[in-house]
Amino acid sequence: MQSSEPHKTGGTKIRSIILGLNDGLISTFTLLIGVAAATIAGGNSIVILTGFAAMVSGACSMGLGEYISSKSEYNFTRNEIKKEKAEIELFPDEEKEEVRDIFSKMGFQGKNLDSCVETITSNKQVWLDFLTKSELGLDEPEHPALGALLTFLAFVIGAFVPLFPYFLNLGVSSLIFSSIVSFIMLFLVGALKSKITGEKPLKGAIEMVLVGTIAFIISYSIGLVMEGIVVN
Repeated sequence: MQSSEPHKTGGTKIRSIILGLNDGLISTFTLLIGVAAATIAGGNSIVILTGFAAMVSGACSMGLGEYISSKSEYNFTRNEIKKEKAEIELFPDEEKEEVRDIFSKMGFQGKNLDSCVETITSNKQVWLDFLTKSELGLDEPEHPALGALLTFLAFVIGAFVPLFPYFLNLGVSSLIFSSIVSFIMLFLVGALKSKITGEKPLKGAIEMVLVGTIAFIISYSIGLVMEGIVVN
């Protein structure tokens, strides 16, 4: 009986988006809470400038970091695929036996085994894809620039969520509004995270909110302490 549960695709893209959103939201939210707690009485300008600096530097750092790490994996995978392709061209009999061994381990025998081997090896691209996935456990890699761009943009979006309420210049209300929209976003990001973790969306959402709450308490407390130090 065939499974009715579809497998999730695009995991790398989702990972990059969640990574950027999560880091942009958490890092900027906690930073602004600390700064706002210490300076909100004097206006929002310091909070806004700090938020913009954090957003730009963080997005660049995350994007470049994602590119560098993904590029290493990309180059390794592409090199392994090239080697496998060369082996099919130079040693077709040996590579055909590898296909046979793989199907044999799956339990195929006799004519069924021969049919499977012939079908796979009759098309070199299919043959290469089969060995790449079944023997090497690798998939065709996505270009590292894509993951870097997605991470960069997601970080900017995540960072702007807790920042934009301060443009309204509502004093302490800006801090409250920023906290509310940030917690809502944390809930949504936590639910989205379930796309790659396989956990229940509500569980992931609650975990993210708890993490945000802890970060909020710590950052706000430090901000109040710094305010006391600066004022005194």
